[in-house]
Amino acid sequence: MNYRKSTNRNTLKQIMHYLRRDELPPETDFIILYSFLYKYCSDHTKSSLLFELKSKKISISEAYRSGIFQSEISLDLLKLNGFFIKKPEAFIEEVVNANYLKPGFLQEFLRVFPEFTIFNSEYHNMQYFDHLFKITDEIIHRFKFDSQANKNLCEIIYLISKLNVMEDDLGFDEVFSILSSSRYISTESNPEYITQVLSEIILTEKKTVNSVYDPFMKDGKSITQLNDRLKNGLKYCYGKDVNELNFLYSMAKFFMKGFSFNNVFLKHEDALDSVDINGASFDVIISRVPIAIKNYYSSNVKQNMEIAKRNKRSELENILLNNFGMDGDSFKQDNELNQALENLVEKIDFNDSAMEFKGQYESLRDSEFLFLINLVEALNQDGIMAISISENFLFKDSLEILRRYLTLEKNYIDAIIRIPNEFIRSRPEVVIVFRKDRSREDILFIDMSSEYDTQKNAYTFPGLFRNSLVLDENTISKMRNVFLNRIAMPKYSNLISMDEIEDNDFNLSVSRYVDTFEGEFVSLEDLASQKQDIDLNLRKLNLKIKKMMDELDIRF
Repeated sequence: MNYRKSTNRNTLKQIMHYLRRDELPPETDFIILYSFLYKYCSDHTKSSLLFELKSKKISISEAYRSGIFQSEISLDLLKLNGFFIKKPEAFIEEVVNANYLKPGFLQEFLRVFPEFTIFNSEYHNMQYFDHLFKITDEIIHRFKFDSQANKNLCEIIYLISKLNVMEDDLGFDEVFSILSSSRYISTESNPEYITQVLSEIILTEKKTVNSVYDPFMKDGKSITQLNDRLKNGLKYCYGKDVNELNFLYSMAKFFMKGFSFNNVFLKHEDALDSVDINGASFDVIISRVPIAIKNYYSSNVKQNMEIAKRNKRSELENILLNNFGMDGDSFKQDNELNQALENLVEKIDFNDSAMEFKGQYESLRDSEFLFLINLVEALNQDGIMAISISENFLFKDSLEILRRYLTLEKNYIDAIIRIPNEFIRSRPEVVIVFRKDRSREDILFIDMSSEYDTQKNAYTFPGLFRNSLVLDENTISKMRNVFLNRIAMPKYSNLISMDEIEDNDFNLSVSRYVDTFEGEFVSLEDLASQKQDIDLNLRKLNLKIKKMMDELDIRF
């Protein structure tokens, strides 16, 4: 594969040119998303048709004109791809070539895809497309683009229609990922180095992953990269994001990467209100927690209730598993069983007595990080959670009770890693690793914030990436080795007992436990002695100066 000779790369550069030229309205992001999905469905339908018709020696137009033949093929392709375009004139290139220079092209373009595309009812992807089509329908009827913005958008749509969906050098889904991670699209994207560290931790521990959940998924990169690196991929994927654009762009990434949408569960919701998603539990939770947690008091009532409901649902599942010989996967695969359990739990009356926080931990009901406890509780018994979070979490006085609960009471925290900080003015972040089945009585602390090397991003587009720090393989390999083998290494890592952490009032600051000071240590006694010598020499010098001034009869 030759990335630099890729035709898709050249087309992407042209798209970037039009995105840079003028400030385009926010609705542009949804139109670009729509165009990529339209192109993907259109070309996959056409490619599948050509393959099906190759042995029959008839053209696509002839197949569409034959009603019986079209019906047979549409059923086959609906089963194969999950979608089918109902007439050849509705393929994206035909629509663009026939209309893109005409007045009203944008409105016509946004109308054709939903009108002439059918989706397999057995797949769950239709609900996500309906969400997008509702937005584009509002754009058609309510928004008026000025002439220059309209012209630029038409050029961008034309270029997207010319991308090669089947190219290997720079794949169509990679073009979409690059564009969605750029500063020209208003999606939120996690910095590459944070995604690297989070993924590496999971891959160090898990060779196979049945289910993964990202409660703050942004553009979905944490899940898609983890899937790409696992030999057998991911079976079940769950995600939430309160930002509508993030939610839809994530959906598009999963769709274009070939995820089975019967096993993908995404919700346009705020995980701070509710971390629950279909009552599921997970092998892996991976996420970057928002730096600022706002309006959490109103969310905590729901979060407290979820803790009680999750505990009750877990009891019900254990009864079914132990007494009826059911398989744990049944709760994910059998929608009717899952819904029946949810309905049963909903009918239980939960009151304050059902909450688990008692005594010294009662104040946790009002903690801004209550959702973290809920997330750990959502793990399977052998599950692992890796999150990045503001470094303030480790030492903020108001969170001491929470840190005590997560360490001494539950023994959930397995490792804390201080990671590099890409921008000097941004708030430092750390990665915290949680487990439910921990038996160890210590926590591994790693400080890789100053000892790291970087490499160039795989795709170099000037001004394209908002976050460009990429850690090199040696840096990642060192962290992986220390984490896997729990190695205490001078100036890099340390294993700290729970007793020592308790002695330090549950302050979990990495710098407290990993000494990275490079200078020479000087004791207080030596400093005091040096000060005395300096003071003595200063007094002698003052006396000498005074004597000389007296001899010269100089007065001030």
